[in-house]
Amino acid sequence: MIEKEKIFQEIDEIIRSIDQFKSSLFEGELHKRQNKLFSPFLNDDEVLKKLSYLIAYSQNANSELVEQVLKTGKFDEAFRSFKIDEVVKLNPCDIAEIHWTSIQGIRQQAKLFHIVSLARKIEKIGSFSETLNNNQIPKTINSENDIIQFWTGFDQLLKILKTNKIPFFQSTTSLLHLLLDIGYDCVKPDLVVMKVAKKLNIVDSVAGDKNFRKTVRFIQEYSISRKIRPSVVDFYFLIDEGQMGAKKFVTEDFYR
Repeated sequence: MIEKEKIFQEIDEIIRSIDQFKSSLFEGELHKRQNKLFSPFLNDDEVLKKLSYLIAYSQNANSELVEQVLKTGKFDEAFRSFKIDEVVKLNPCDIAEIHWTSIQGIRQQAKLFHIVSLARKIEKIGSFSETLNNNQIPKTINSENDIIQFWTGFDQLLKILKTNKIPFFQSTTSLLHLLLDIGYDCVKPDLVVMKVAKKLNIVDSVAGDKNFRKTVRFIQEYSISRKIRPSVVDFYFLIDEGQMGAKKFVTEDFYR
């Protein structure tokens, strides 16, 4: 317990340090993360769009470049606004030939194949939005019991995704990314977050499912202790380690 509180205090210090170098964009992003509410999926088209956006950001793609691509609307255009009955008919090779120049910020053409495969899988399952909405994961975490229930529900949902062979979302990291994005109290344990976790001695290595889960759970425990959202802690971790998309939230002096 003493060691845990020591690390809690080190996270406090990271937050205090970053707070001295806020840019004009900082408070808006902080407020958005602290106040984000769970947003259920309305239909399977919406599920496909959300998962496709997460695929675009995956595999160490430059988050800033991906954000620029998504803002142009070209990604939506390439996938027919994510209408499942249209996407299932698409050929990934044709998408690459016609659209790659305008969406290459997502980094890998293989993602085009994964998205079309995902659409076909969702169409085959049917009512996939209900499966994602009706899980046993607490929408917010306020106690140790909530954390226990989070991971119980998480493993149940992950098993469903694996059983149905949902492309790209059969791993701890990808599912956590999805849950974070729709408003659950967790973080995505990507390389940037894991580097901070290793620096703080939360884990011994940046790799491995056991370390990913340990990091996320530790952040959840810290969040309960300090009464802030895990997504806010994630925000500070991304800034601390200099993620490309997070650097704009502090002044240049921070990294000097």
